[in-house]
Amino acid sequence: MGGDFPNLTSELMANWPSSSSSPVTRGWYSPYALALVVCATVVLVSRLDSQVRKSYHGLGVDDVIACIAWAFAVLFTASSITGVVDYGFNRHMWDVPSERYNRAALMEWISEAAFTLSVGLTKISVLLFYRRLELPCGTGLKLIMHMLIAMTASISFGCLMTQVLLCRPASAYWDIPDPTRPVKRSCTREDIFYLVQGVLDAISTVYCIAIPVLVLRSRPMSKFQRTGLRAVSFSGLLVLGASIARTVFLTRLAGSGNGDATWNGYNVFIWAQLECQLALLCACIPFLQRYFKHYPAAPIVFVGQTSHSRNDSVISRVGSSLSGQIKKLPFGRSNSPRNLEISRPRLQPSPVEIPEWEFERFASPQPAHSPLDEHTYHRYLAGNYGPPVPPKDSRVIFDEYRREHGEIR
Repeated sequence: MGGDFPNLTSELMANWPSSSSSPVTRGWYSPYALALVVCATVVLVSRLDSQVRKSYHGLGVDDVIACIAWAFAVLFTASSITGVVDYGFNRHMWDVPSERYNRAALMEWISEAAFTLSVGLTKISVLLFYRRLELPCGTGLKLIMHMLIAMTASISFGCLMTQVLLCRPASAYWDIPDPTRPVKRSCTREDIFYLVQGVLDAISTVYCIAIPVLVLRSRPMSKFQRTGLRAVSFSGLLVLGASIARTVFLTRLAGSGNGDATWNGYNVFIWAQLECQLALLCACIPFLQRYFKHYPAAPIVFVGQTSHSRNDSVISRVGSSLSGQIKKLPFGRSNSPRNLEISRPRLQPSPVEIPEWEFERFASPQPAHSPLDEHTYHRYLAGNYGPPVPPKDSRVIFDEYRREHGEIR
């Protein structure tokens, strides 16, 4: 992770330049790391709150594992910041007092172990979450997901044990030799180990990104959810890029001939911090969609954990759905085959032609022009307010109407 302390020898340290009274230092790692940790913590707390208050199933095993991964991420951040601030990872190693070498190597060893556990548990949490979902996939793909979970756990455990057994005894990793005090120890070179670890880490990151993309791309989603899936996938590619950059700097560090473990390890800390915290963010961001108004009313779909039956089924997030809040009927679904006959489509009636004159009935009625309105308006302008006095006898008007329609002559 942070340095090649096991490869330091008394002969190599004798060729270093003399220490400077005003050494060159880099001091922006602490705010950088703290900002990433705060972001990851806020998103993780929001995920837990979403699972407790807005989810029907509550917390799951994947949530617990994500919390453990966050704890190791905080341990990695604390140990790396301590190494940078107190033990000289922000300067060249020949500018660091020799009495701090052992503590610097110990901080590097702790940070490497915490990083390995945090990233591994985060990937297991992601795979467990997608295993809980009601995915439109067969038994073969679910078996593959179980195998990937086991492989991720094996990779993390193997890398951790390799780090512990790198030196014999293990305490020889942070017991740096001094020209005045020779130390007898046996340590294996780290360049091959770092290369293999980086390749395996990149492979595990790739299938953690590919599984949700390949499985959920054919699932009915709203536009908001599909955009969120693409954003999370793009963030996963950033995690992959950070992993590759960390591996490159690690191999350069292990193969460097000057043994400047602190100065070269600073770059490794930067990319490892980004990979660790960004992986946690990608694992928790999908749970934040419940806080947005675009989130559909149907809950996230899970497969029952206590039985093989589905306790909570959703036909579609966009269309009609049956949520788990609706109680199941007392009778079960019959497994007997039924001979169902598919009804034939009904014949559509031939279109009816509508004459042109019928459209006149659909025309909007025009308001009739009443001369009484103009008469009232002119009377109003003349100062005679109110409508005109109605005639005392309307018989003349009725007779005139009947005469116009031929009822009387």
